[in-house]
Amino acid sequence: MSQRKKISVRFIADQCGVSTATVSRVLNNDKSVADETRRTVLEAMERFRYVAPSAPVPKVSKIGVVIVSSHSDYYHAVLGNIGSYLRERDIGTVAMNTEGQAEHLPFVLETLYDANVEGLILVGCDYLSIKEHLFSKIPHLWVDCNDAPESTGNILRVDSDHLVSGSMAAQELLRKGCKKPILLTGVGIGKRESARIQGFRQEFAAQGIALSEEQIIRLPELKSLVTESQEILRYLLSKGADFDCIFAMSDACALGAYVGIRNSGLQIPDDVKLIGFEGVSDACTEVLNITSVQLNVKLITRSACEMILAGIEKKAVPEKHMVIPTSILPGHTV
Repeated sequence: MSQRKKISVRFIADQCGVSTATVSRVLNNDKSVADETRRTVLEAMERFRYVAPSAPVPKVSKIGVVIVSSHSDYYHAVLGNIGSYLRERDIGTVAMNTEGQAEHLPFVLETLYDANVEGLILVGCDYLSIKEHLFSKIPHLWVDCNDAPESTGNILRVDSDHLVSGSMAAQELLRKGCKKPILLTGVGIGKRESARIQGFRQEFAAQGIALSEEQIIRLPELKSLVTESQEILRYLLSKGADFDCIFAMSDACALGAYVGIRNSGLQIPDDVKLIGFEGVSDACTEVLNITSVQLNVKLITRSACEMILAGIEKKAVPEKHMVIPTSILPGHTV
């Protein structure tokens, strides 16, 4: 049995008595082609069952990344992992940060759009407050979006499981017999921090231990979180505050709490148990060996990059909202 001849643009052109350029113009819906010629070419394509080859997917050259602060070990790790993932695929990154100033975000977006980025990853940023400033012709993805998932069902987002993270931290402390916790966090408690507090509270409540607002220490963030955590621990201990464990909701808070407790003459974990959150800072994980709820930065960034690239290449994204599990990083502080 003879193999069916592949139908090409040249074959169609020969059958119609036109040039291959004319056939290409018909395929591209060029209005300069006469109606009769267009009809002849289209009829030949149908008769010979010509299938035009798929247009090659344009190569992605650069993706923009926005982070809310360049002073966070976590954000630095996310940015570094995004850059590494994209570099392996010969894709450049254009990164900017808002230095914690939400009002700067529209100007940062405009700068990145002017740089002709083909997609944008926003780390720790709002959506609802800036959606009117977004350039609709390129895909956007949020890592740790500040808005609640139920309000952002139409956007691509990757989040860690913050509710479960709070539960895991509480479970570790409860297993060690802790009953009087305090929580250290920044003054601006967003959706992620609130979910962690909720998970933490629920676990203690299940053991009949209710947490008051006074046990949630909100640092003013006028200095570094390391310094403020250290200072507040020294202050609380000097006032005779009664607590037996700390959930520090960032590596910076955990580091400051550790130093503050030790400088006050107490031992960790004998006198006070400490568990942190993030688990990406070398000072916490390798130097001081602080027990932490660890974020899976590699999975977060890989998922974000794969989703934004699928959006750029017009591929289906099976799941718009990915929730990445966290894990306990064992240390010597619990």
